[in-house]
Amino acid sequence: MPARLSPLRRPLLGLCICLLASGGQAGAAGTDPSLALSGAEAAAAGGVVLVRLQGSLQFDDLLQFNFPAGVIIYQGTHFVRLPVVGAPQGGTTALLNGGLAPTEVAALLGLGGPAPAPARLVALTPTAVSVVLPPGFDAGAATAVAYAILEGDAFLSNPITVTLP
Repeated sequence: MPARLSPLRRPLLGLCICLLASGGQAGAAGTDPSLALSGAEAAAAGGVVLVRLQGSLQFDDLLQFNFPAGVIIYQGTHFVRLPVVGAPQGGTTALLNGGLAPTEVAALLGLGGPAPAPARLVALTPTAVSVVLPPGFDAGAATAVAYAILEGDAFLSNPITVTLP
């Protein structure tokens, strides 16, 4: 009786056959991360502010590919960056005047210092991310974006306004 391939091994076999048929030449095919925020809400309890962002985040790709990604929340020039992997960073920068462009993300990643407790990323799913803000954010409007850096290129979601309590 012939051996059967598991469903997980069939794509690998197909890739090997394609590589052999192409003479051993293969090129990498990358895809740009698609980051889109569709909703934001914030709640406070005991002086701790929790922000939940909804949308299409694709941060679950980090399980397969290691690239910097996370959330940036800012109010005026004050910001906190909450990476999927690593410690939260915060600070102030005039770079945020007028919003944040993809070309400015790399510079922002080099700014600030450790964000004070209780800042942290709390939960992450393909459709939502929840974070706790550090002290220093005022009640009122703040802006949130999701970011990812893939092969040296920065990608940003649409900015979304969240009203902090």
